[in-house]
Parts: sequence; structure tokens; C-alpha cells
Amino acid sequence: MTCYAEKLAMTEILKNMNMQKINKYLFFFFVGLVILFSGCRTAKAPVAQKDSAIRPVWASEADKLRSTVLLIEATRQKNLGNWQQATILYHDAVTADPGNDAAHFELARIHAMQGEFNDALTYAKTAAGLSPQNPYYRVTLADIYILSNRLGDAINIYEGLVKDHPGNTEYAYSLATAYLYSKQPDKALEIFSHIESMVGFSEEISIEKQKIWVEQKQYGKAIEEAKKLIGVFPDELIYYELLADLYREAGLLHEAGKTYEEMLNADPGNPVAQVMMADYYLETGNKEEGFAYLKKAFSNPRIDFEGQFRIIYRLYLLSEKHPDYLEQGLALCRMMMEQHPDNPESYLFGGDFLIRAGQSEEAREAYLKAVELDPSNLSVWQQILGLDGQLSDFEAMRKHSDKALEYFFEQPVLFLFNGLASLQLKDYESAASSLEFGLAMTESSPELKGDFLSLLGDTYHYLNQNEQSDRHYEMALEINPQNATVLNNYSYHLAVRKERLDEAEAMSRKANALEEDNAAFLDTYGWIMYQKGRYDEAREWIRRSLDHSETPSGAVLEHYGDVMYRLGKPDEALRFWEKALETGDGTELLERKIKDKTLYE
Repeated sequence: MTCYAEKLAMTEILKNMNMQKINKYLFFFFVGLVILFSGCRTAKAPVAQKDSAIRPVWASEADKLRSTVLLIEATRQKNLGNWQQATILYHDAVTADPGNDAAHFELARIHAMQGEFNDALTYAKTAAGLSPQNPYYRVTLADIYILSNRLGDAINIYEGLVKDHPGNTEYAYSLATAYLYSKQPDKALEIFSHIESMVGFSEEISIEKQKIWVEQKQYGKAIEEAKKLIGVFPDELIYYELLADLYREAGLLHEAGKTYEEMLNADPGNPVAQVMMADYYLETGNKEEGFAYLKKAFSNPRIDFEGQFRIIYRLYLLSEKHPDYLEQGLALCRMMMEQHPDNPESYLFGGDFLIRAGQSEEAREAYLKAVELDPSNLSVWQQILGLDGQLSDFEAMRKHSDKALEYFFEQPVLFLFNGLASLQLKDYESAASSLEFGLAMTESSPELKGDFLSLLGDTYHYLNQNEQSDRHYEMALEINPQNATVLNNYSYHLAVRKERLDEAEAMSRKANALEEDNAAFLDTYGWIMYQKGRYDEAREWIRRSLDHSETPSGAVLEHYGDVMYRLGKPDEALRFWEKALETGDGTELLERKIKDKTLYE
């Protein structure tokens, strides 16, 4: 069905009137009449109020003449783009002569374009009632019914148009489409057959019929229609693809495979056919053959970057559930990066695939190449910084966040990464500077603000600014009282300072309840028990921390040694102190403890 906007491009109304016979001298006379009769025109045109035809009343010849002149001027204003002025003039025309069907028709179109369908229907019904043999009026009325979701009324009009104009295929096609919209596919099929009896085989109708049969799950009819389409257009490979899709939907994979072979026989270098063949083999379990065809398609000189991207994306989706596709996908990613060294998208997708494959360092290199080519993608910088964190490469994190801030100085998350890197590198002054600067930008993001406050609590602890440290932790907990990390770090630092141990115990207990079996949290609670002199409980909790850690930190090992010493087991204490020393992560007193085999605090 021709859409409503296209219908508005129909022949202008003056072409349907015999106005060409008016000579220019008579026209100026008409214009004079318009000026004479329209001195009291209102600024705003009235609109119809009800969805019903306007009842025409008798008009004198002078009124009809004036109405005609107003119609001409309204159409001129419309053609000049002066829609408001044209609307007023059309309204004046129907006021002067309510029987002016052309003016009603134009008002119907204008109101429909403005989405005022009730008014549009009123004027369209009036125009069609005044001139029932004018098909343009009836089509416009039907289209407005469709826009108003009154399909039954639209169908009645199109049925009448098809009856009155049995040879008009446009009306028939509009009727078939209206039947489809109203969920009457069998009637649509009847009309499509009627059209084909007039014009012969049609690609458009053939595809519409196939869609109907697929929705009805009548795959046999759809397949036969698709074969007919290929018979008429044997060189259009897209129709082979449609037929193969029908076979697949009907569960006839073998027939789909044969259709792909026909496509390749017709055009051996067709990359689409190669991809389809790859899909067929992958779906039937022949992964080796499937990947061979994917590689052929990928290397095909007729395929562009977008085509290669779609192939890799297909493998990316498959690899989510079938990890054995990762190796093939990575091979194609590397080919794409080699073939498109100046396209940042190739490195971005390569990085995504490498992350899924667990190759974080190579993924980071791919992303770094992408931002070298296009540094304007903030999400890629964040991906790089996240990988820096995974790799515990905090020198790189500081370097990369510094570089990212050259392009995105207004992004607080980059200051967060920068501050975190400096904190891990024990450059506490720089950490505090970056974090305070970023914190000032976070008023609209409470969650991000909490992250800054948490890190500032840690930073000020290491700067021995305990009051500042506590204040930032407490501000973070005001934002989120359930933040287990803040609860743990705050309580641990209080334990280190041997201050407010009851409060520390309560916070640590809550942190462990929020995150069970977290090695760091278990150690914190154990260390609080140690500071409170409850050494048996300390041993239990720190032992649990060691059991839940794949590679215990030097701090936890040293803590356990201290507990063993307090429990009268100096040999055990020495063994764990020595283990702590091997990690390179212990207190300044650790070597002295080992040397003197005694506890120093």
C-alpha cells in the first residue's frame, strides 16, 4: 500500500479542476473579490469538532466564486511553504462554499499531516461525500482510517475501490496490505492472486506470499513459491539464500546445504554463499569444514571490513557457549588486524576476543593500538585501565590514565584510576591530589563518589592523617552503609592504630556477613581479635583467611606468625614469618623478628 506521505504527493487539486480555462484578466478580477469579501478574516482558522462529514449548505454563485479564488490562493501559499496561511485560506474557502470538495480534501490532508485525525476524517468524509466518484478522496479517507487504527473502515473503502476499478493494481495491493494489518492473511492471498492474474508473476507479491505462509507454518507452500521465484530470476542469488532460510526454518538442513552448493556453483567466489555454507557445516557439527569456509569468506577480496566484522562477530557469539570456537575466532581477528592496520575497529574487536580467550596482555596491546589511532573513545581507555588493574601493572595504569586525561580531563573515573595507581605505588601525596580533584566532579554520581571517598580513606591512613581518613570512610558509609570494602578497610586501620576496637569489631563482623569467605575480611576480623587479646579467636579467623587464599599475602602470614608467638608456639611463629619474608610484603619489623626469633610490635 502506498504510504500516506506518498499519497500527499498526488496530483495537485487544481489539476483535477478545469481552472486552466480562467484567463489572467479574470483571475485578477477574482482576487479583487477575495480582497473585498475577506476583510474580516480571523487570525486562527476554525477546525472541525466531530468525526462526521460536514453537512454542505446552499451557496450563492458569488460565494462559490469567492471560494474558488480562495482555493487558488491557498494552493499557491501551500506551494510556497506557507502552511499556516494556506490552512486559513482553505478554511475560508469551505466557509464561503461548504460544497467545495477540493478545499475539504486539502484540509483533510493538512490535518492528517499534523496528526489531527478526527478533524482529518471529518474533512475527508465530506470531500468523499461531495464527490464520491473521485478516487483520490476515497484513498485519502482510507489512509486516514488506517492512521486512526480503524482498519475495518479502511478495508470497506478499498473493497469499494477495487470493485469500481477492477484493473487498478495499486488499489488491490492497498487492500491486500490492509487485510494483512487486520490479521486476515487468507483474504490478502486472494487479492495477491487477483493482482498476479492481471500483471503476471511479481517478485514483491511472491515474497509477501512466502511471508504469509511462513507465519502460518505452511513451509511447503512457501518453499514452492521460493522455487518459482528462483525459476523466474535464476541469477538473483539472494533468492537462493531465501530458499535456504526456508529449508532451515522447516528443519530441512540437508536441503539448505544443497541450496548453498547451488549458490556456490553459480558463483564460486561469492562470499555470502561461503558464509552460508560455513553456517550450514557449523550447524551440522562439521566445525572443521565450517571454519574452512569462514576463512575463505574472510580472505575473499570481494568482502569488505563490515563483512569480515560480521563473520568474526558470528564466531564471537558462538564462542560464548562453545569455547572451542575461540581459537578460530582469534585466528581471524589477527588476520583482520593485519589486513586493516589503520582501522581502530579491527583492534577493538580483536581486544574483545582476546579478553574472552583470557589473553589480557595481548588484549591490552590491541586496545592501546586502537586508542593510538582514535583516542576519542572513553570506554576503550577504561577497558585498558581495567586490564592494567587485572595485571597489577600500576605503573602502566598511572601512565595510561595520565594519557587518557589529556583527552577527557572532565571524566572523574579517570582520576579514580590515576589515584588508585598512585596509591598502589605508595605515592600517597599524588594519590590524594588526584582523588580529591576527581571527587569534586562526582556530586551527580553517589556510587562513584563513594569509591573516591573509600580510596581517600585509605590514602589519608597511609599519610598518617587519621582524622581525615576516618572522615572520608564515614562519608562513604553515609552513601552506602552496606559497602563491605569500606567497612573492612576502616575497621582494619582502626585495629592497626589500636583505637575504637569495639567499633572496629562491629564493622568487620558486618563486612564478613556481607561477603563470606573473603580472605582479606577474615584476616581483618582476626587481627581485631589479636589486638583485643583474644588470641584463640584470632588464630581461628586468620587460619580461615589463609585457607581461602590461593596465594596468601605477606601481611596475613606475618599476622599468623604473631598469633602463634602469642599462643606460645615460637617455632610455628618463625616458620610463618619466614614465609611472609619470601613474599616481599611484610612490616618493617619482620626481619628483626626472624633474626631475634621474638615478637616486636
